Amino acid sequence: MCDKILDMKKKIKERIMLLSIFLFILIGRLEDYEYHPNYQILENSQAYACYRNGNIYIGDEKFLRSIECNPEDILICDIREAKDSEFKIYDSYKIRDKESRNEIIEVLMHYEEENPSKWCRTKESMRLEWYIHNILHDLNIERDRSSSVDLDNEDEKTYDNKLLRKLLKL
Repeated sequence: MCDKILDMKKKIKERIMLLSIFLFILIGRLEDYEYHPNYQILENSQAYACYRNGNIYIGDEKFLRSIECNPEDILICDIREAKDSEFKIYDSYKIRDKESRNEIIEVLMHYEEENPSKWCRTKESMRLEWYIHNILHDLNIERDRSSSVDLDNEDEKTYDNKLLRKLLKL
């Protein structure tokens, strides 16, 4: 009997969590929003681009460890040659404003145009994944995984289908 009660409590917690995520997504999409990009692709610089709060560095782990950067700078690991091609944005949970997230995503799309690979994501799926990572981090859920968003090819499908299916089962 005690196990059944614990199991029911666990299921209720999971459903509350999924409903909370759904509400965060819904609220985030309801607000009026007009995007005003403020980034620049840099030439002859270690940084690939600058955005409203600092520089954006894109490269492999060795390159990213070798640079000196400011706290506002963004470090993005280019892992597009891996089996599941991805960009990993370190400490992405620190980026709270939508403008900055959109600028960084625009820079990634520009980088992909200049350096084509098998990586393929839509802006909307990246926005949603990043948003959910931040929510999970705020809720102290899997902080080791939710602190840095990994925009990989596989997650393109995940954020379009699996999450919605779970939410609809409520």
